[in-house]
Amino acid sequence: MTAILSQAEHYDFIIIGAGTAGCVLAARLSHNPSHRVCLVEAGGSEQHPLIRIPAAVGAAIMSERFGWGLSTTPQPALNNRVVPLPRGKVLGGSGSINGMAYYRGHRRDYDDWAAQGLGGWSYDALLPYFLRSEDNPQYQGSLYHHSGGPMHVSFVPRTNRLCDAFNAAMGALGFPPCDDFNVPEPEGYGFRQGTIDRGRRVSTVSAYLRPVMHRQNLTVMTSTLVRRVLIEDGKAVAVELQTGDSVRVLRASREIVLSAGAFHSPHILLHSGIGDQTELSAAGIEPVHHLPGVGRNLTDHPATYVAMDTADSTSYGLSWKAALRNVWNGLEYVVARQGPLASNLFETNAYIKSRDGLDRPDMQVVFQPARRNTKPFPLPLGHGFAISLVCLYPESRGSVKVSSRDPLSLPLIDPALGSVQQDIDTLVRGLKLARRILGNRSFAQYNAHERLPGSAVNSDAELEQYVRNTLATVHHPGSTCRMGNDALAVVDNELKVHGLRGLRVVDASIYPKLVGANTNASVVAIAEKAADMLLSSQ
Repeated sequence: MTAILSQAEHYDFIIIGAGTAGCVLAARLSHNPSHRVCLVEAGGSEQHPLIRIPAAVGAAIMSERFGWGLSTTPQPALNNRVVPLPRGKVLGGSGSINGMAYYRGHRRDYDDWAAQGLGGWSYDALLPYFLRSEDNPQYQGSLYHHSGGPMHVSFVPRTNRLCDAFNAAMGALGFPPCDDFNVPEPEGYGFRQGTIDRGRRVSTVSAYLRPVMHRQNLTVMTSTLVRRVLIEDGKAVAVELQTGDSVRVLRASREIVLSAGAFHSPHILLHSGIGDQTELSAAGIEPVHHLPGVGRNLTDHPATYVAMDTADSTSYGLSWKAALRNVWNGLEYVVARQGPLASNLFETNAYIKSRDGLDRPDMQVVFQPARRNTKPFPLPLGHGFAISLVCLYPESRGSVKVSSRDPLSLPLIDPALGSVQQDIDTLVRGLKLARRILGNRSFAQYNAHERLPGSAVNSDAELEQYVRNTLATVHHPGSTCRMGNDALAVVDNELKVHGLRGLRVVDASIYPKLVGANTNASVVAIAEKAADMLLSSQ
């Protein structure tokens, strides 16, 4: 080991994963020219139209070119279905293929973290980092927004008319309007903001990394896989990498930061011998540091949907009826970067309480002004609209494990979706609400009919079976390297791996409990805070 390390390339900081968090860290840590920073990414460039054009989000998520090709193990609670788990394998990580929605979550999400003894992680403590990252011109004077940060956030300039019908229906059913989903306690319906700027996707690679890639003290390695982190005398000292058939070692004089995401950060730790020693030994991996919480507590937001079909062509979609309009939309985008192609297509939604007695909304109701395809296809075929129901605080917990002793193998991912009945019950309530919304007279002019679940599915038992047949995640995995002070926690409140020096985890895997929102905004804030921690450490 010593001989290998003596020949290694040396850096002050090595960041594993150029995803949402990694790009933030690389930009902030390399600001000081005396810091030698290396950012390692398994994927390649994000410079591709499917990533840049907001409306191409479906194609980006489905593309094998930008993803890892992950899926779950067969899920017993979902009739043994295997559920796809798209994650970005590209500069920007999953932030390069996500839905561009900007939500921070509820104040109580973060205050709950602080209440667990995690100092510095309350809502008020994290708010300055949300603000520092944000460039939002549409809430001037708000205490909860900022202009001038790297991440541009805005409303879609022109929305589909069907969104007005959704908002009207929500109001008719007695739900309150919400003009800003990023106030401390958001609740109600309204138009959503996203990370889109002048018709282009904004991610941390475009906002943080690309503007600083010229720095002489910053090295960005692409198409490079991390095999393991090397530990010496209780300290993380180096990273073993593989590019093609070539293996080499990078040494870190200050710290190594894992920002590989909720699936790959625990996977790399496990292959580094950091995890439950019994399970590691059984997998043929030599235990280096016993930390039984690594890979446990996997949580993701489960969702189901109601889909409507119509002959009306108001919705976004490919059809002969809409052919001329779609040609015009394409020209409008090419010439001015405006129109539907400049939208992420999910333009309005609601955060609601699905039952009485809750202290915060537990369901996200996402309206899609486009037909939901029955089979995988990157663009909506025909016309219709849909509502997705997202359970924001699921109780089901799963795991990430190694599938073999080969560090380049894919992780074994079992999110245990639907394994707790409460999650299923929440989604059944959501389906009933969605039917009430779509049955409101605001939608009458579109003369739509319900394709899924369909008119034959009515009883609670039938709706539950439908949920188990359709449930998927909305791609917000977290908590697999959970922050905490208990025996199953992986990192402390400074994101340092318990029991080791020189190693931190900075990504969605550190959530003590999953936030009740899309996760991109909070991961950016976590990375901003982590950068301050790293820069202040000795």
